[in-house]
Amino acid sequence: MTSGYADQCSCRRMWAHQPSTLCTDQYTFAENGKQVRYAPRQQEETRAIVLDDCVFSDNEMRCDGLFLWWQVRGGRKVAALVELKGAGDISHGFEQLAHVRSQRPEYQEMVSSLNKEAPGRRAFERAVIVTSGQMTKPERVRLETQYGIRVRVITHSVPTRPVPDLRDEF
Repeated sequence: MTSGYADQCSCRRMWAHQPSTLCTDQYTFAENGKQVRYAPRQQEETRAIVLDDCVFSDNEMRCDGLFLWWQVRGGRKVAALVELKGAGDISHGFEQLAHVRSQRPEYQEMVSSLNKEAPGRRAFERAVIVTSGQMTKPERVRLETQYGIRVRVITHSVPTRPVPDLRDEF
């Protein structure tokens, strides 16, 4: 991807040259004990992009990161927004993800760049909250309806489990 945001704020670049507190390696986001990764396989590419305090440096609402994933030989593409949340404020994560998806032109620019530059179909847009808290299905459905966004909620707390890989979630 040649989007300036994808290059300047990628975990690959930041991990090698300018450490970010969000990137633990080129494919993994981590914050306050919550982690998530999107590791590519053969003939696949992944970009982990830091949104909070890199792409977005203003005071407007934002989420933590974005994974751009695509198959090199004309197949699937995924743009997955990520919010790493503590147990107490999961509902705010829904609001953050919905705001970035619908109101932030930088996000739209990166998804558009993925669709233009990577061969294949249009990217599936996904949203994920990784949390140490619990959420009931009725509560999740209520928040999805309220904010107009479908969200995959993944419960994870280090070091009790392996780092979740979004490849297994979509």
